[in-house]
Amino acid sequence: MTRRRRGRSEQSLAKRIEMTEKRSNRWFYLALPPLLMVVAAFVLVELFMDLDEDSADRKAAERLTLYRQTILGEYQKYRYLPYMIARDPRATSALGLGQPVESANRFLEEMAENSGADLLYVMNAEGTTLAASNWQDPLSLVGRNYGFRPYFKSAINGQEGQFFAIGATLGEPGLFLARPTPVSGQPLGVAVVKVDMRPLEEAWAEGGETVFASDANGVIFLSSHPEWRYSTLAKLPEEIRQTISATRQYGGQTLQPVGEQSLHTKDLVTIGGKSFRHNSADVGLLGWTLHFLVPVEETRKSVLPIWAATITLCLIYLVIVLVLRGRRLRKTSVQLRQESADLKELNTRLVGEIQERRRVESELLEAQRGLARSNRLAAVGEMSAAVVHELSQPLSALRMFVAGTRKFLEKGDTRTASENLNEIDSLQMRMASLTQELKRFARPGESRIENIDLRESIRTAEKIVRPSFEETGVCLKLLLPDQPLEVETAPLRVEQILVNLLRNGADAAAAEEEGEVLLVAGLAGNQALLEISDNGPGIPDDLRERIFDPFFSTKTSSGGMGLGLAISMRLAEDLGGSLSVRANTPKGALFELFLPALASETSEHNRNRGQEPEAAE
Repeated sequence: MTRRRRGRSEQSLAKRIEMTEKRSNRWFYLALPPLLMVVAAFVLVELFMDLDEDSADRKAAERLTLYRQTILGEYQKYRYLPYMIARDPRATSALGLGQPVESANRFLEEMAENSGADLLYVMNAEGTTLAASNWQDPLSLVGRNYGFRPYFKSAINGQEGQFFAIGATLGEPGLFLARPTPVSGQPLGVAVVKVDMRPLEEAWAEGGETVFASDANGVIFLSSHPEWRYSTLAKLPEEIRQTISATRQYGGQTLQPVGEQSLHTKDLVTIGGKSFRHNSADVGLLGWTLHFLVPVEETRKSVLPIWAATITLCLIYLVIVLVLRGRRLRKTSVQLRQESADLKELNTRLVGEIQERRRVESELLEAQRGLARSNRLAAVGEMSAAVVHELSQPLSALRMFVAGTRKFLEKGDTRTASENLNEIDSLQMRMASLTQELKRFARPGESRIENIDLRESIRTAEKIVRPSFEETGVCLKLLLPDQPLEVETAPLRVEQILVNLLRNGADAAAAEEEGEVLLVAGLAGNQALLEISDNGPGIPDDLRERIFDPFFSTKTSSGGMGLGLAISMRLAEDLGGSLSVRANTPKGALFELFLPALASETSEHNRNRGQEPEAAE
């Protein structure tokens, strides 16, 4: 009896251990899906954060370019004015008399009103103001000496003076532009124009973006946040502070650092307890630098949705598990009151189903992997065939040049061997260019979709291809509508298509005595239509259907690889449009690019072809 009881106890203990192991395995498998979802969420967060940061950097580069052009445009707008005043005797008459003249003051006052300049004034060789546009104001500049300003020192030495500072009299900031008078010979005085840059600052603030400009010393003088004005990017050395103080450039400003980190690199910076992503660009004037800050929250806008979705899925999974477990417990409770044989049979069937499900899932996963491998092999085969086709001739030529070089080296003919090495280098450069074109065809890249005026993309493409037209002597004419041609598309892709088509047109018309390429833009129904035509030899009818095939080219001597039009066709289709070609009248080829237009534009249905074309030769 004792032995029997001991045997039963051992069996009971073994069953308990087995049940404990099963429960442990069950909890592990139940916890595995939420764990995988959390891991996937971490991966997606990192990926989308990188994408958001790249998007923020692209936006910052575009906005910096726009703001830079705005500043340079404001500078170019008034740059001529000091020169005109320096040449006009009505403005400089006071220099000859050595004292203020009312007629000169009135002339400068009228010039300031007509030009929109903030201040106009003329100083003698000692830096004393003899005539000014604000001569009637209580704080008139007449009689005041500004010989300590750098712009005066540069101008009196015969150079063009440029300086940004806070006005010593009025206390208002501005850009000072100065020229010597007379403009040739020994300077007798200086003509000065003060430009108010605050409207640019106000426009930045209205745009709701964080942008500011700093000078060569790192002092912020224009900012969409007024509280940052006259702060510094970093702590200023004492010698720079002394120089600023000597020129009274920023009056009595304390010039304290604006942020807790340096702003000279693209990185995260903290200003006033708020973190930003920093981008900058040189203005190209007086050592100025433009800075564009994007709040870190905007570069992490994808994080919250991902985690919210992950937590939601985990909660749904938990509810499902609890519901299923409750059902299973109820079912088990009923079955426990039944015969033990039925329970064993049920457990056996469940185990079989689980194993079968795993087997099916394993087979399905293996089938998917096999299909993926087949697709990759097919893609590799297709690309390999293209690469072999395009590289076979250069490789054959390389073998011939290598063999010839060896023989020439054996004969001691180093000059001919060197020429062969140059040919080998040229061939490898062509093969490298071909691989780059193949990469561009396989992955054209992504661009941000936005509402744009198609005329601006056309003008941008015209600037890019201008050197090609100047080199070939072909005339480029643009026929654009008076009204904006608004489309919702990716401007960079459109510009890439136009550059390819315009360059092809220039190559086709280069052999003509009066080569010409014409670009006409307008609307056709609910689409924007761009027609690019040339007066070259045209495309034969039997080749027109193949012109958009990869590696097909009609350029027999220009080294074309036959991928430009294939890439353009693919880009046009990705943008929801189309690209086609037909014969031009009376000669040449005409490419038609269709892009979806906005609804407000298509309602007018007017292609605006009545104006004169813009020509660029």
